[in-house]
Amino acid sequence: MRVYNSFIVALAITFTAITAIMAAYGVDKLDTYFALYTIALLVLTTLYVSFSPKARQALSLVSMVAFGGFTVVVAFKVIEILYGE
Repeated sequence: MRVYNSFIVALAITFTAITAIMAAYGVDKLDTYFALYTIALLVLTTLYVSFSPKARQALSLVSMVAFGGFTVVVAFKVIEILYGE
């Protein structure tokens, strides 16, 4: 199995496990799912650094976008906590 396919399979299994566990606990907030998916993506990307330079560059871009979205979610949560809305 190529390393690309291994990464996709690991990502799919991880996302499925996260979804199943969160659903079992009754979590219904989208931002919680997004935060956990982003963390899983960043961890798996770090574990699979043996990609070719072109693939590594593309994964870095995806990771930066996911981290940017995670930062936005955290900022909204901080604002919600500070202003009690």
